[in-house]
Amino acid sequence: MKQLARVTATILFTIGLVVLMWMFSDAVLLFLVSLVIASAVRPFAQRLIDRGMSRGAAYGLVYFASFIFFGSLFAVISRGLLTELQRAGDQLLNFYTNITITWPQGQQWQQTIASELPSRQGLLDYMAGTDGTAVVDSIIGFSSGVFDFLAQLVILLSLSTYWAVDQNRFERLWLSLINAKHRQRARTIWRAVELEVGAYIRSEVAQSSLAGISLGMVFEFIGMPYPTLLALWIAIAWLVPWVGVLLALIPAVAMGLLVSLPVALLAGLSTIAVFAMLQIWVEPRLYGANRVSPVLVVLILMVMAQASGILGMLIAPPLAATIQILGRELWFNKAIDDQLADTYRNQLKVLRERLVTIQQDEVTAEVAATAQHQSYIRQIEELMDETQSVLGSAGMLNREQT
Repeated sequence: MKQLARVTATILFTIGLVVLMWMFSDAVLLFLVSLVIASAVRPFAQRLIDRGMSRGAAYGLVYFASFIFFGSLFAVISRGLLTELQRAGDQLLNFYTNITITWPQGQQWQQTIASELPSRQGLLDYMAGTDGTAVVDSIIGFSSGVFDFLAQLVILLSLSTYWAVDQNRFERLWLSLINAKHRQRARTIWRAVELEVGAYIRSEVAQSSLAGISLGMVFEFIGMPYPTLLALWIAIAWLVPWVGVLLALIPAVAMGLLVSLPVALLAGLSTIAVFAMLQIWVEPRLYGANRVSPVLVVLILMVMAQASGILGMLIAPPLAATIQILGRELWFNKAIDDQLADTYRNQLKVLRERLVTIQQDEVTAEVAATAQHQSYIRQIEELMDETQSVLGSAGMLNREQT
């Protein structure tokens, strides 16, 4: 009966926890992203700490350097992006005007389409709305989105700074919720997840930045239209497993064809070369051989994008890495722990048998053991009892052994 009540309580607690996480999904995602950021920057700060810098100063310097780098990159991208978007809007409007003028005198299908199109002024009035309210609403919505993003960014940086600087206290807090005999294993799994997720994030961010910056410079050099927009798209496409190269290659070649066939070929070859270089040389040095399953990343990416939009897409890759690491630690490494448990049990058994043999030999030989000898035997027995108790508390011995 007690077992049934315990199982029922566990199920109800789990369901309640899932419901709460769903109700406060945005807060949960912010919490998870802040942990990911903290795990990504920790090795850089740790190097400074090992060289004698204080913990607070090390993390402050790392966050400041990261802010300068990504802030400068954002400023450069924003300037080029705004210019290219304005030029693209003007070109699309001119193209539409040309259609409304030339297609009514063209072929039959062109005349049919042109007859259904509004005039240039009608299109502009429709986009502006009544008395320009659509434009005002768009500006207000965009400004609100920007402020919301900046507020979330401040929260993320604040939380990640706390998790990074006060790591030990945070670990003690959540480990105190776990049974004592499982804490060591939980800490080991947590450290493994944090280490590999941090390495994965550093690898992906570095490779995405390298892909965007290098191809943006190449596109600018060969005279491609909209090089900044293409570079930004390629940097995002790199994060998509498997089909990322196609998502980057098709727009690059299509934009190159607007200039000439040689430019399109150069753009395509440059994209393939950069992706191959990152995959073959850069990624193994940044992340190593333990790669996250692309299938798992794609599946979680689709689910998180549907559930939480852009923020969910950002958390999907580290979440996939976390799930893969947890699966490896909980299932595949369990056999190793079982082997260690068998080894410990056998060693304790052998030691106890040797101790019994020594005591029997003394009785058989009718040798009176000295007080010092008897003290040694008692100390050995106490040490073995303490060892057995510790291993039993850690779950490394069978119940009958403890």
